[in-house]
Amino acid sequence: MFWVLVASLQTMVLHWTQNTAWTIAAVESFIYAMMFGLVGLSVWFVVRFTGLEFSNLWNALINHVGAASVLVAVWFFTSYSIFSLIMGTPFKIREIDPSDFWWQVAIGYIYYLLVSLNYYLLIFYQNYKEKQLAELEMKSLLKESELSMLKAQLNPHFIFNSLNSISALTLTRPEDAHEMIVKLSAFLRHTIGQSETELVSIGKEIETISLYLDIEKSRFGDRLVIEINGLESLKNENKLPNLILQPLVENAIKYGIYENVDSSKIEINLTERDDILEIVIENNCEDKPKKVGKGIGLKNVKGRLSYIYDRTDLIATEQTDNHFKVTLKIPQRI
Repeated sequence: MFWVLVASLQTMVLHWTQNTAWTIAAVESFIYAMMFGLVGLSVWFVVRFTGLEFSNLWNALINHVGAASVLVAVWFFTSYSIFSLIMGTPFKIREIDPSDFWWQVAIGYIYYLLVSLNYYLLIFYQNYKEKQLAELEMKSLLKESELSMLKAQLNPHFIFNSLNSISALTLTRPEDAHEMIVKLSAFLRHTIGQSETELVSIGKEIETISLYLDIEKSRFGDRLVIEINGLESLKNENKLPNLILQPLVENAIKYGIYENVDSSKIEINLTERDDILEIVIENNCEDKPKKVGKGIGLKNVKGRLSYIYDRTDLIATEQTDNHFKVTLKIPQRI
């Protein structure tokens, strides 16, 4: 389409500036334009292997001038031969009018310049797209590594606590220690190896959390009361990041059980509205906790939600007197 447009423009220029008949002008223009469109494909190799770095600019210029001279010579000789054959005129290249000759040579160099610029623009565009893709891949890798770091902080934190509890139980309640080891093994089988960005069904997440709670109940017995509401009203297609609830439930146990001599209730309420899965975790706690943690669990949950959903408003906490509440909002359409 480009060369048809060029040939059409050249036809009009020949007719209006040199009073060439429309037929002759059209035949000549289309032959010369289409032939350069064919032989001009070789310009790609000159452009591809001739860079435009400042230190190599003169070398690139010399290469292009040499390539253009050879290409224009071949193009002009071939086009003139075909035009003479079609028009039935004798092939006498030495008798060509000098003005016509230099006109065609000038046109050839202009064609070469246009084709070269087109190829350079194509290369620059390809490099730009490749750079964009590389940046996206780098951001993705960085995101994955940061998520891995967040999860790596959670798993040892929980495992160390569990092992300390098992160690204490081996002295006083060996049977409970054995049961806790079995449940810890089952919990780790559910969690280890899962991707940090993997979304699991709400049923799978609650199943995993139930394993974790079974481990904790082995430690605290009847002092730990768990209530999960609303799971039966949700669809199993509801998704959320795997293990996103574990650090929140662990915090609820830490500040609900550790600080109380009486029983502590942890309530998990699940609802869905407007394509948002809402999870509310509530527990009773001391008004002024004796132990103040570093907040690793909450920070990591906030970080994971921010990386996965690119939002910072998906988790909220609220404490009133002896009551603590965490609200998670998980979008179901990403």
